[in-house]
Amino acid sequence: MKRGILSKVIAAAFVLALAASASPNAFGAATILIKNVDPAGKGFNDPTPVAPVGNNTGTTLGQQRLNAFQFAANLWGATLDSSVPITIQANWSALSCSSTSGILGQTGTGPNGLQANFQNAPQSNTWYAVALANALSGTDLNGSAPEISATFNSSVGSAGCLDSGGQTNFYLGLDNNHGNDIDLVSVLLHEFTHGFGFLTFTNGSTGAQATGSNGSGPFPTIYDYFLTDGATGKTWVQMTNAERSASAISSNLVWNGANVDGDLHGVLGTPRVRVNAPAGIAGNYAVGTADFGPPVSSASTTANVVLAQDPSDASGASTTDGCSALTNASAVSGNIALIDRGTCTFVTKVKNAQNAGAVGVIIANVTSSSPPVIEMGGGDSTINIPSLMVSGTDAATLKGQLGAGENATLLLDNSAPMGVDSQARALMFAPATFSGGSSVSHWDTSLFPNQIMEPNISGDLVHSVAAPADLTGSQLRDIGWGFNPIGDVNFFVRQHYLDFLNRPPDASGLNFWRNDIFNCGVDTACSDVHHVNTSAAFFLSIEFQGTGDLVYKMYKAAFGNLAGKPVAVQRTDFMADTQTIQSKPAQVIVGQGNWQAQLEANKQAFAQAFVQRTAFQSAHGGQSASAFVDSLFANAAVTPTTAERNAAITAFGGGGTAGEAAALRSVAESTSVSNATFNESFVLMQYFGYLQRDPDTSGYNFWLAKLNQFNGDFVQAEMVKAFITSTEYRQRFGP
Repeated sequence: MKRGILSKVIAAAFVLALAASASPNAFGAATILIKNVDPAGKGFNDPTPVAPVGNNTGTTLGQQRLNAFQFAANLWGATLDSSVPITIQANWSALSCSSTSGILGQTGTGPNGLQANFQNAPQSNTWYAVALANALSGTDLNGSAPEISATFNSSVGSAGCLDSGGQTNFYLGLDNNHGNDIDLVSVLLHEFTHGFGFLTFTNGSTGAQATGSNGSGPFPTIYDYFLTDGATGKTWVQMTNAERSASAISSNLVWNGANVDGDLHGVLGTPRVRVNAPAGIAGNYAVGTADFGPPVSSASTTANVVLAQDPSDASGASTTDGCSALTNASAVSGNIALIDRGTCTFVTKVKNAQNAGAVGVIIANVTSSSPPVIEMGGGDSTINIPSLMVSGTDAATLKGQLGAGENATLLLDNSAPMGVDSQARALMFAPATFSGGSSVSHWDTSLFPNQIMEPNISGDLVHSVAAPADLTGSQLRDIGWGFNPIGDVNFFVRQHYLDFLNRPPDASGLNFWRNDIFNCGVDTACSDVHHVNTSAAFFLSIEFQGTGDLVYKMYKAAFGNLAGKPVAVQRTDFMADTQTIQSKPAQVIVGQGNWQAQLEANKQAFAQAFVQRTAFQSAHGGQSASAFVDSLFANAAVTPTTAERNAAITAFGGGGTAGEAAALRSVAESTSVSNATFNESFVLMQYFGYLQRDPDTSGYNFWLAKLNQFNGDFVQAEMVKAFITSTEYRQRFGP
């Protein structure tokens, strides 16, 4: 087993280093500058020709390294709040490395890296990393010196360094498709975080607090206010040197901060296969996770379980190993594929299931395996469905009930967080033998999902620093950083599912839209455009058009605009009805299961309930078919085609609930009404979705005029961009 140690924190007295510019895009909040201090021909200046890889367009080894740094800097710059630019000075040099273990990088806070008693300091006589001190004070306390210094291991990829069982390299692509190599971007996100203050300047071995270069101190670090001994309840600030030293190797050391504590239950959990039916085998099953594809989440993936079948051929003799294109794709589509381990890679098996339309995969381990389940390695950024492994014994149980309507859920069970103490506080890395640079200044390795700030590299990180994927941003908030998660791509995409579709994201959808933005690499202009296009896609999606937009058109046709308002419905009523049509009789997720039939069932149920409401009957009860239809088109301010009018009258039939509901839908879903209401609905959803409020009339009319001016082209009108970059929207989530 090879182990890449993500970082070794260097005390501020050590001078390390970063040097090209990584300016934030339109969605950013901080400027992070990368300063290259490598000599000619080395490190960032290495002229070795390389082919572009994983959205990294550099054509030399040095340029690709620099692009990876800029990409990581952009990810952080979009979330942190600082009016003072952050300079990261970096270089590449040979660091400690053997065939089985190595230091990937090490970070310090540069000269003058400890700051205390500055203007606006939340705690007096307390050390802060200089980047944080600058952000809090609003002034550049260290002048031209870098805020962060870092060195990365140039030996990775060379003989004798992490080459046990095959050479391991830094993966320089930006798409996380690292396979068995080490994802450099994840390493950089980790190392930069130490420079932002995820560390203590207190000596964990002796317990002695740090003294400044000018003799000030000794003072605790702001980090120490949240380090708590779970056995005694004391924080490191309250302890003696001896108590701190003992706490650092106690395995009882926890983080006790309001932001981490508040977010923890939405981040940490236990991965499970939960069998829902048949009752005889229902329950939770222990699993191994995958380094590739989207991780399981609390949103979960639920479907029937189907044994995947493929040919017995050169790719694999077994007909259930999934090593070739599946022969029962029609049965697998929309369901969870059960595939036997063996012959080909895990990535190949899951990709074949995905190509057949599976929404998730369960890999059946062999019964002889010890341990019973393992972490499945590999990498493929095109995989967008979750996969888990069950033991051979459990797999036999599942196979024995496949004919009994077996249904299962792949999920992260947040009710059972991993890596916490008895009071559900996150554990810090405090092994029995103190490890300088690793102990105390990292999360414990028992946290799941794996976190960026654990001491060892993990292959399943998703380039996210915000909950619900990761606790890093929550920790930085605890120590004083202004942190806005809406700048985090994973959070940004996930929030659109919540705001427009009223549900957590499905794994494949989240993965698709997250990658759509990440595919821009270091091109911030491209990233800006893809943020806008991704955002607009949720309004334009089949799922929203068939639910939320239909609700709006039904209100418009039923009642026209609200008195004195330019729109047909208030947000409170709209949200309640949209949630109903999206989830009853069952939740609709486009692309999963027989979603078309489910969407149609939900539309019918909602329309029939809608026409029975008192307000609707007061307006339309007792009308003849023609009067009913004509009044609906008139309310929508639309002159229908003859065919549209006749279709609605035919749908009305003999009237009653069913007839009125069918006619209302016929009118609301007609091309004339859809075209006439499209722009007004699009503008309204900017307020309902992004700003979570009813529109002000002047603002609404302004944007409707803009959208009409550009014939519905939201890019030319700059409407979506204006809303998602607005102060009002950003302040929903942070500074």
